[in-house]
Amino acid sequence: MKTRIVPISASSLREACQILQGGDLVAFPTETVYGLGALGLRSDAVQKIFHAKGRPSTDPLILHLPSPDLNQAVTHHWMAAPIPPFANELAKKFWPGPLTMVVPKGAKVPLEVTAGLGTVALRVPAHPVAEKLLQVLGEPLAAPSANRFGRISPTDASAVLQELEGKIPLILDGGPCPHGIESTVLSLLSDPPTILRPGSITAEMISQIIQTEVLLRSQPRDSKSALPSPGMLENHYAPQTPLYLCSAPIESFPSSYQFILYHRRAASPQAQTYLLCPDGNPSTAAQNLYRILREADQVGSQAIFIDPIPDSPWAPALRDRLHRASAGTANWANGQWNLRPRETT
Repeated sequence: MKTRIVPISASSLREACQILQGGDLVAFPTETVYGLGALGLRSDAVQKIFHAKGRPSTDPLILHLPSPDLNQAVTHHWMAAPIPPFANELAKKFWPGPLTMVVPKGAKVPLEVTAGLGTVALRVPAHPVAEKLLQVLGEPLAAPSANRFGRISPTDASAVLQELEGKIPLILDGGPCPHGIESTVLSLLSDPPTILRPGSITAEMISQIIQTEVLLRSQPRDSKSALPSPGMLENHYAPQTPLYLCSAPIESFPSSYQFILYHRRAASPQAQTYLLCPDGNPSTAAQNLYRILREADQVGSQAIFIDPIPDSPWAPALRDRLHRASAGTANWANGQWNLRPRETT
């Protein structure tokens, strides 16, 4: 199969819809990362996602809705009644946008989408291309990130091609994704509501809307049993080059390694360095993270070292992704880098 990257136009959107309606896959931009879409109510189409990505069936998918109206989702049996407490308030505030809510599954949602569980993860993306696709189709798209399972999520069309060339027919090129990391996943089936994967919508932002406590519990899991949400695996988002999280800002730069600095500062002129947050805005760090990890990974050095992530509203999400992507931690002492493998649960 030849994979084509096409710019956004009326004709390319029509072609994408035809491919999806024919039961095949299309990669498309969202505000978070590029998604690998299939008609979410067709088991045969959804199974192609797992095959293309090499994704285990125990890892559920997010169902992207054409409308933020949850009553419509219940009417169409994409979501089961009754609508959980707080769901309507959160949909009104954050949809379209990077919030995914875990709710009871509707009767029409295939078990492939939910890893066989009675719950489903729903969101409405805030990107004009994704919104247009969903509106034309008039039904949900199942769409995880458009990369091989466990690898770095793609934030532009060329990264999708690196990951899935020959496995899908079409990539819609909508330019770089403005957020750069995946959505917040919130379970509304626990009391209090619990964030299963942190993202740009923080616990504090959610608490302000629903006026109750929100827990943050992003516990890594293995893939042997069904997961309650996407993005909960122990190892994920990882480059092939070992990535080490530094305990202090990097000050030593041996030439055999790659270095990702958070803020701009002096480094050895011989060192291969990347700047995560050149303007000091944590949202810029999120937007740059996967692109820089991918660039550093392509060099083929012994290891990649990255600065600590300073506190900010984006810090939980950035630290979560880096923890899952890392091989361990590193610190500089006695004239050398000391590497410690990451402990796993």
